[in-house]
Amino acid sequence: MSRIVTLTTDFGSSSVYVAEIKGRLLHAPGGCTLVDIAHDLPAHDIRAAAWLVSRACFAFPPGTLHLVVIDPGVGTARRMVWVKIDGHEFLAPDNGVLSLAIAARPPEAVRTLPEPADASATFHGRDVVAVAAGRLLAGEPPELLGREHGPLARFDEPLPAEGVDGLRGEVRFIDSFGNLITNLPADCWPRIEAAGGVFLSERPIQRVVRTYGDAPPGTAVVLVGSQGVVEIAVVEGSAARLLGGEIGSPVRIAAGGRA
Repeated sequence: MSRIVTLTTDFGSSSVYVAEIKGRLLHAPGGCTLVDIAHDLPAHDIRAAAWLVSRACFAFPPGTLHLVVIDPGVGTARRMVWVKIDGHEFLAPDNGVLSLAIAARPPEAVRTLPEPADASATFHGRDVVAVAAGRLLAGEPPELLGREHGPLARFDEPLPAEGVDGLRGEVRFIDSFGNLITNLPADCWPRIEAAGGVFLSERPIQRVVRTYGDAPPGTAVVLVGSQGVVEIAVVEGSAARLLGGEIGSPVRIAAGGRA
């Protein structure tokens, strides 16, 4: 049975690097079903990648093999690892990119991937990760990949915090439409309705809607999106471009006042 293998990188959708990884995988006996999750993540942005991986990868069936290559430390002392999480297998750099994936799902096993003597110092996605994936696709047990690995590198997910001026959060991800996905949970919605909106980098966003079609094109809106968190969007436009929002931009629900 062909195994599902997903690819998540910051290489770009038309990158030769993605093609080389896929080519290496397709040499593996037994075959696989390749699924691209994303290749246009912000370059070197481990935190953005960690958010996407934690949300997207577990939508696939258990047994899926996920290759995650966002690796600004390629060629340094950081190691590439195989990790089993909730029945899924991941091949990734140990640089924090799996932080959010393991936050609610402790890893079942972690192993260090060996670095072949002829591996390029700048392309471990092809020469370490894809090689290990090929061994797994050929039926090799994960125990033979390498030695047991210690605790994984991780960072703490920023959480909303109460202040004298209200509840402060931030933009955590920007989707392909330019919607600004925040870390404010859906249960903040009554506060947002009472405040009449939110502030994005102290710019008021005052149109509170249920869905994108509830306001005219070009309108900046705030709503609860499909990820169960508050989003800031521009109807039929890009909030990232038109409002200047970025990952890390502050978002505030005013205390006792109107946005």
